[in-house]
Amino acid sequence: MKNIQKVLTDIIQESSKIFWVLFKVILPVIIIIRALELLGAIPYLAKFLEPLTSFIGIDGSLGLVWMAAILVNIYAGMAAFASLQPIFDYTVAETTILGLIILIAHSLPIEVAIARQSRVSAIFNLLFRFINAVIAGKILNYIFIKFELFNEKNSSILDIPSSVVSNLDWLILQSKNFLIIFVIIFLIISTINILKFIGLWQFIINILKIPLSYLGMSEKVANIILIGLTLGISFGGGFLIEESKKNNISKKDILLSLSFLSLCHSIIEDTILILLLGSHISGILFFRMIYTIVIILFMKYLLDTKLENKILDKAYI
Repeated sequence: MKNIQKVLTDIIQESSKIFWVLFKVILPVIIIIRALELLGAIPYLAKFLEPLTSFIGIDGSLGLVWMAAILVNIYAGMAAFASLQPIFDYTVAETTILGLIILIAHSLPIEVAIARQSRVSAIFNLLFRFINAVIAGKILNYIFIKFELFNEKNSSILDIPSSVVSNLDWLILQSKNFLIIFVIIFLIISTINILKFIGLWQFIINILKIPLSYLGMSEKVANIILIGLTLGISFGGGFLIEESKKNNISKKDILLSLSFLSLCHSIIEDTILILLLGSHISGILFFRMIYTIVIILFMKYLLDTKLENKILDKAYI
């Protein structure tokens, strides 16, 4: 009985530690974003993205959708898309490209702040995600044009009210979100402990060793990659922050694992959300995973050269 209590106490303490790290990062960011929402600043900021969305090959009006997703989250982008789709005739190709760039670059104020806590430069992470979103979107657009894919009119079942919630409702919603974050962290740590106890955790790590090694990462980041891929960069990043503080992971491992998750994370929930826009899974999941692997392999190649120290110096705070 005492052993069970000790294990439970350890799990709660570890969960609280990781939650507190995320809470300190997320709280000020969401307050700033809330102020921007109330001031109606997001549509004006979206003007800066219109030339980029046109360059990628999608309608300039979708800059508003991407900006909402970048500053707030995917749900805000979905709400913006729901308000625009009755007005504009987007194709499935456009919606898929939009979905891809949103999946690579969304919730940047929060997720970049979390990345910074693991000692990776905020500017590096911001530019890495933003530039890769543009490049990936442009390549996917070229493929769609080259092979004349998905030119039919997009149809979406999305119907999200875009009205601004009251401050009280917003406060309640954020409180619920923080509670959910703590519960999820607690469940993750509990699950890991159970899997370790029955011997399955090491089995999973052994399976991941080969692909991680091929991508230049050690088994030390296997649990972070697994958590980030399934639940998102916020949770994976939270665990990465703790490990980086303990100096258990090399700078190379931190950079490669964080870069991997920056491009490809939460492949279940986020992919399903973007599918609701009418996007095609070939672009938002399969292409994104292939693109991520190519970029990480390229980074691994650079880090295996004499440029390693220069790259790590530039990428770290």
